[in-house]
Amino acid sequence: MIRFLSVLSCCWFLAIAVPSLADVIRVASGDSIAEALEEAPPGSIIEVEPGIYHEALSVDTPGITLRGLVRGSQRPILDGRNKLNDGVIASGSPFTMSGFGIRHYKGNGVSTQGVDGVTLTDLEIDDTGLYGVYPVQSRNVVVTHCTITRIKDAGIYVGESERALVAYNEVHHNVAGIEIENTNDAEVRDNLAFENTAGILVFVLPGKVLKEARRNRVHRNWVVRNNHENFGDPAAIVGQLPPGIGILVMGADGTVVENNRVKDNGSIGIGLIRLAADEAARDPEQEPLAEGNQIRGNYLSGNGLDPDPSVVEGYGGGGDFAWDGTGRDNCVDLADSDVIAGIPLRGCSVLMPDGAGREFLFGRDLAAAPSTRGYRPAPAAKRVVQSAAADADLDAVDQVVKIRAMRFEPKHVTIRAGETVAWLNEDAVAHTITSGEGRMPTHSPMSSPFMMRGATFSHAFAEPGRYEYLCMPHLDQAEMREATVTVLPPDA
Repeated sequence: MIRFLSVLSCCWFLAIAVPSLADVIRVASGDSIAEALEEAPPGSIIEVEPGIYHEALSVDTPGITLRGLVRGSQRPILDGRNKLNDGVIASGSPFTMSGFGIRHYKGNGVSTQGVDGVTLTDLEIDDTGLYGVYPVQSRNVVVTHCTITRIKDAGIYVGESERALVAYNEVHHNVAGIEIENTNDAEVRDNLAFENTAGILVFVLPGKVLKEARRNRVHRNWVVRNNHENFGDPAAIVGQLPPGIGILVMGADGTVVENNRVKDNGSIGIGLIRLAADEAARDPEQEPLAEGNQIRGNYLSGNGLDPDPSVVEGYGGGGDFAWDGTGRDNCVDLADSDVIAGIPLRGCSVLMPDGAGREFLFGRDLAAAPSTRGYRPAPAAKRVVQSAAADADLDAVDQVVKIRAMRFEPKHVTIRAGETVAWLNEDAVAHTITSGEGRMPTHSPMSSPFMMRGATFSHAFAEPGRYEYLCMPHLDQAEMREATVTVLPPDA
């Protein structure tokens, strides 16, 4: 039986009853979620008990929240039994869903169409056809804390949308882990993408209502071992991707890819390319070149060691970074040890816009220069600029921790509230200063970018307490985790 619980409020000082704040509808195991949706007024919260529900849900009422009641390892499961098409299709604004497992659908797990205000969190999605979560032509999209596996196109797909946050998700054993397609102002951060064909994609594709992808940011993600065979539709662009791609920007403009850990992807760590000419010809209104993109401050290692034959043919081999040589105003900052496939690209750390909007490289006007294609600054100059941008004034801080020989020296420090600690990287590899507990990063209150050799990071501690931190790239090494800053009261 479905039980209706009304949460009411009254304004006692006016002695006037206030309408219902929200109707809470409880669905017990064995009952129908679809029936609850049919009866739910706008703004309702539908709470679903753990159990197996063989349903395909349609949500067109505004303001619906589907809340799975998670009790330990038990949660409500939507199971399509490989017979139903979509688990959930929502068109009412806003729409929120959390706490469900979704499996064995032929089309998609959760799809939203034209929704303003999409929140999808704490979903466990497996084997749901083309997409796990699939918000399209939507705005203000949030996808967090989801685990998505065995998807034939993209585990998390945000398409033709405006403003999206994709964070703290785990995507693995999909064709694409995360795909941002023809979408503006998306932030993709703090996700783990592994064992997909490709980890993270930022694409522009033809034939869409929204014909651009601008101002997207991909940062603080772990993108490792994305070498799974491609089991997607070979007629689709994603189904044609070669295995071994970490992060790929195709045709998008103004994308920033920074502070990501990109490791052990067999073909390419990070790629920057145009939309293929034959695909672009399908949509003459589509601008196919990737322009104004910045790839900077990423930790790249072990990529390109087993490249797909198509990558060898197109780029001469695999590598940590690959560019096809097209598009204007793109740049990349690389470590000296990073391997470049394809055409070299100029550096970001020495590329600075002036007040008139023109760009200068080492004081030279790029608009007047004959060509900058393939330019890469000398390693020594690049290091100087990166260090200057990152360094703190060590004389002005209260405690300095040096990172050398793969350890924090000292590992434990004590200061008073209001004082500042600075970390100096003296190693030849990148490190981070990231708040966390044991092996689990939390990113708050400290979350540094990847620090190359000679870079520093500082943090002022306002409140007393014990602050634990770690280095994200080296969690497997005991000396690089469980370090602490103990902050005493100012008068201690």
